[in-house]
Amino acid sequence: MPEYRSYGARDDRVAKDGDVGFVGFNNRLRPDQLKAGMLSDAQNIRLDRNGEAQVRKGIELIEAPFAVGGDVLRLPTTAEIGDGVTSMLPTTIESASLTSNVVSLVLNEPAVEPGYDFQVGDEITVDGVQFVTTDPNGTHTITGITDAGGTSTITYALTGADEVYTTAIVLPETLPFDLNDITTQAVVGFNMVLDQGSVTEVYASTEYSDPASNASQYLLIASNLKVVAKNLKTGETTDIVYPVGETVPVESDMIQAFNKVFIFRNGQTALEWDGDFSGTPEFTRVASGEYTQPVQIVCASGEFALIENRGVVHQEDGVSVGSIVTVVGDKTLDADQSSGLTIGSEVTVAKLLEGGPTTSLTAAAELLISGGEYDTLYEVTITAAGHGRSIGDPIDIAGFGDTKIDGSRFVSDVSGDDIVFYVPQNPSITISGDETVALAHGFEFYVDANKTDLHITDGASLTSTPVFTRKVSVGLGFTHMPAPEFAVYHQRRLVMPYRFTVNDALNSFTSKDALDEIIASDILDSDTYDQIYAQYRFNAGTADFIVGLHSFAEDRLLVFNRNSIHLVENTTNLQGASTRLLTNEVGCVARKSIRQVGNQVIFLSDNGVYGTQFLDEYNLRGTETPLSEPINETIQRINKDAWEQSVAAYFDNRYFIAVPLDGAIRNNAILVFNFLNKQWESIDTTGNTDWDIENLVVAGDGAQRGVYAINRFGGIHKLDERVDGEDRIVTFIGGEAQGIDIPAALTTRQYTLGSMDRKRWKNFDIHVQSSKDNASDFDIGIETENPDTVESLGSLSTYNGGTLDIDEDVSIRGRIGNRRGYGLQFTINNTSGRPRIRAIETEGSTAMRSTQKAI
Repeated sequence: MPEYRSYGARDDRVAKDGDVGFVGFNNRLRPDQLKAGMLSDAQNIRLDRNGEAQVRKGIELIEAPFAVGGDVLRLPTTAEIGDGVTSMLPTTIESASLTSNVVSLVLNEPAVEPGYDFQVGDEITVDGVQFVTTDPNGTHTITGITDAGGTSTITYALTGADEVYTTAIVLPETLPFDLNDITTQAVVGFNMVLDQGSVTEVYASTEYSDPASNASQYLLIASNLKVVAKNLKTGETTDIVYPVGETVPVESDMIQAFNKVFIFRNGQTALEWDGDFSGTPEFTRVASGEYTQPVQIVCASGEFALIENRGVVHQEDGVSVGSIVTVVGDKTLDADQSSGLTIGSEVTVAKLLEGGPTTSLTAAAELLISGGEYDTLYEVTITAAGHGRSIGDPIDIAGFGDTKIDGSRFVSDVSGDDIVFYVPQNPSITISGDETVALAHGFEFYVDANKTDLHITDGASLTSTPVFTRKVSVGLGFTHMPAPEFAVYHQRRLVMPYRFTVNDALNSFTSKDALDEIIASDILDSDTYDQIYAQYRFNAGTADFIVGLHSFAEDRLLVFNRNSIHLVENTTNLQGASTRLLTNEVGCVARKSIRQVGNQVIFLSDNGVYGTQFLDEYNLRGTETPLSEPINETIQRINKDAWEQSVAAYFDNRYFIAVPLDGAIRNNAILVFNFLNKQWESIDTTGNTDWDIENLVVAGDGAQRGVYAINRFGGIHKLDERVDGEDRIVTFIGGEAQGIDIPAALTTRQYTLGSMDRKRWKNFDIHVQSSKDNASDFDIGIETENPDTVESLGSLSTYNGGTLDIDEDVSIRGRIGNRRGYGLQFTINNTSGRPRIRAIETEGSTAMRSTQKAI
């Protein structure tokens, strides 16, 4: 812009102010207090390291697998309404209002018509109308009917304050709620019944990966009817059903651990799925009821073997991989052959073997061995095509009719279709066609020098009789999983709140009336919990309760209470574990907001988004100032009656936290913190207020890797995916994807030219470039302070002669018209594409230096 080449003593010098690049936004400070590069507001914006402020990528609908399986409000059965009572189809309500104690329902069908036939005096049921003051739902008597051009208005009496009702998708007024609070639309009909079996919402979700396949990446979402597994690689979906009579209630939780997926249902038996997609995948109940305490595993001659530094037990005892087994006797009787194992030593189950089908034998041969490991034993070689056996496998031999060969044996060698094993006596090996071999139940563990007292040959071990026992509780005995509301995986254990005791009756639990205890499972065993040494209590007797758990590095478990944070260390050996209080000055309000970023753990607290970090190897300390201090104005907008639902994820150097803003009862906005810029970056919303976020999950591999938002209507949405400046979302069960423009906007700091004087604002300059995929346009607005004005300066296309072409950049300049004001802010409202704002500059000069009052 033109400027004077020189100024006189009384001239007002033209000055410039602006930003070349942006790093974050801050709405706690006044706009005129912000430093260069800071915005006062950013809606649906991403701020790159090069300083560009660009409209975020759009949300992409990946899958919406759920649909209402019929009318949510259905006709009653004959048994429900009684013989001789008729029912009519439910009719959708288009609008509703209460005026002067009369409710008016505008229907989308004529009221008097075959199939509906409402009449004055009829008793009707109204359901699904959302109200603020006076509830119009329930059973009422029609007082009037008016037909008009294909629609009808039904009226009935109701005393209450006048209001206009909402008849769109209905949410409950308060939390918690149950299925009876949910409908898909407002309806009216005769004798209607809420069919809970037809109502589907998402109550839990998690990522899942098959450990046996590095190409499998799934998202699992659980409704009250079933779980749907979405393969992010192939796009396929698979239904996983629940046990008959079981469902998943509101506020359940899912995780993957021990190669399984668990669904935790507070106060109910948890469900588990083994990850097998074959056939009809189905969840099953975890074990419950009376726990059978461990008994000794007594090996008879022929039920134990030492093979290639492995101990193999030929018994079915319910152990699992990772179970700790203790040697309580190297042999059963004094006269028995010793196994050489050290009494008191502990071994870990390394492999579990489950009995399988039999394979027919086609040949058998025997040979007496002289010398070596199997001296004086008979080597038996059998031939079984496709047997699939391996060295060390426990096997069952049958059909020979000779106890010297039939029975429990161990594979000592394999060569093609031949299997070699050893027996102590000369067996009969005649093949008649009935002889078989089968893999038997058993388990194996590794044997080292610390677990043996003397060397026993492999051959001698075949007749040894060692005695083992599974790990025994040193307290009140073991118990099954105690019906938790959630759990975390920590140091090969499941750790969970301990709020229920397991009764002897199946699927029966009793509340402990204790909200400040946790319990940990045995190592790699989700079914075994020591009631003394695996149980911990925090702030006992105080007004505090457990909100969440987080597995930190080096065997540290963080326990987040509502008003405090605790640390559990050394959980590898539960008897040696210790607990300590980290702080009672801050607690956590939302379990799913807890995320670890490097050495820092971030979570939502009463003070906003807070962070704790390990300042050295041993000490965990909380930061003095909340991480969300720069956006405290936004934090104050969070609905504290629903903020326990907040969820978070960390991906692409960003912390995403979904929260309920402005009185919402569900998460309707995502706050984004950029760790590269060390600033809050954006408040993300969509143009549809019905879209919510039930969970944020980082999942997928390669191009599919990203943050997925799951909403309660079953929609799996990928954030920051679309490049066309549009969100594709689903907002109700069975609905089609909606394309909605991203409501992006940014507001700059307040430019003051570095003084408190009033200025005349003359002109502006904005550097902008279109994205590589779309043409761009946006509206430009300004706001001055003292005097206060809000004005529009037009749009990008106004100054550019049209929308800005794909990947084109331009510097647009325009006049402000000598608007007066102490400070000036710019607001950019996006209207199309994903423009990149690089720099904004304005010019002005000090004006009206008089101390006299002026306007």
